[in-house]
Amino acid sequence: MKNIFKVSHFEFPYDYKFPGQSTDERILFVTRENKLSLVLKQLFIICAALSLLVAGIVLKQFISNSFGLIIGGIFEVFLLLLIMVFVLIGWWWVVSIWKKSIALVTTKRLIKFIYSTPASRYSLALPLEMIVDTGAYTKGFLQTFLRLETFTARSSASSSGVATDDPSRVNKKYFYIENIKRAEDLQHYVSKLLDARQEHKEKMQTFRPFVMNLKGEDRANFIKQNFPEFWS
Repeated sequence: MKNIFKVSHFEFPYDYKFPGQSTDERILFVTRENKLSLVLKQLFIICAALSLLVAGIVLKQFISNSFGLIIGGIFEVFLLLLIMVFVLIGWWWVVSIWKKSIALVTTKRLIKFIYSTPASRYSLALPLEMIVDTGAYTKGFLQTFLRLETFTARSSASSSGVATDDPSRVNKKYFYIENIKRAEDLQHYVSKLLDARQEHKEKMQTFRPFVMNLKGEDRANFIKQNFPEFWS
């Protein structure tokens, strides 16, 4: 079984394993931020490197005038090495974090693993039974420009840990999957998943995983021909 954090492209029907997965828990969808968000971070690394280069050229000219061409030449070599190391480490850093940070929909919960560094992570989870509504929207200029969306699921839980009708004692917990395509389709799928869990809880192990790129009859035909054991 492949390490889910090293998979380059997730494929239906998502036969992967993740840390903390229950024996009777099945992955219905797994994704990461759209690659456009990674490209933006890579462009930031390049822009930062160019800024260092311009600042270094100015400083090198000053050093050459003040301390001679030899010292200026040594500084230039050091500057180029520094920029190369910065680009290599920065590139590896953003690619590693992007690739390892994933979000999943399972038969039991929504869960995401967020890497703050290539070697450290934290996780957030929201059980399906706690979800009260879902949403999908485009947030801000950047998502609008890149045509990306955000999926959100909301739960309500009383701060005291017991049921209450007092709105002041209710904390709203939100679960986000940001910078993805087809967030609205995912929202509709999760709504169907919640209905199925209430009405056919005993059949959840064969509930159809989310098919991102197919809709309607195309999706139904694909499932019927290739995965007849799934239902929705």
